[in-house]
Order: sequence, then C-alpha cells, then structure tokens
Amino acid sequence: MIIIGYFSIALIVFFVWFKSFLQDTATSKKDLISWIALVIGPLFWPVVLPLSILQITSKKSAVQAAKSEQNL
Repeated sequence: MIIIGYFSIALIVFFVWFKSFLQDTATSKKDLISWIALVIGPLFWPVVLPLSILQITSKKSAVQAAKSEQNL
C-alpha cells in the first residue's frame, strides 16, 4: 500500500513538472539532462520537492531584500 501511494504521488509530481517543463520557454526541449532530471526527480520527490520549495522561497526573499534596500 505504501509503495502504491509513493508511486501515485510520484506520478502526480511528474505530470505537474512535465506540464511546467513544456510551458517553460527558457529550457531546451532537446537537452538530455533536463529530460533525465524530469524523470528521476519525481522518484525522489520526498527530498526534491522540499528542496525545490526552499530554493524558490530563498530566491523570493533575496529579491524582496534587494527591493527593500533600493527603497532606503
């Protein structure tokens, strides 16, 4: 049961990332490393997903800090 749950969530994560990957205009669709990351990433979603969220929030906080410094 745990394995079915793990792979079902991995499949959902794959489809979300695949949709985002196809909509991204900055990444080449012919890049093999991008496709490998897209396939392997969802298999390790318990580690990859929190790290991705951490990276996104740290970038947002860095941008907000830069904007607040400009206002001073």
